Amino acid sequence: MYLEQQLLERITPDDRGNLYEVAHFLRKAERAWNQIDQGKQCELNAMHHDEGSLALSLRRAMQAVDELIEATKGAGRPATK
Repeated sequence: MYLEQQLLERITPDDRGNLYEVAHFLRKAERAWNQIDQGKQCELNAMHHDEGSLALSLRRAMQAVDELIEATKGAGRPATK
């Protein structure tokens, strides 16, 4: 994932910390979801399946935040020449 240089220059260490916090809570949500019996998960997914299941949404969100964390490596540091 490529971030525009202007955006990358505005990302602070606090912003990156917040991305890590988002990742932490998404993983915590996935663990909680996975503690529900699989049969019940299937039933719950059947009731909520417009564009994908909750599990799929969590996976996509975790992938997105992981990509953003990777893309912002080095943000908040002075540029070296």
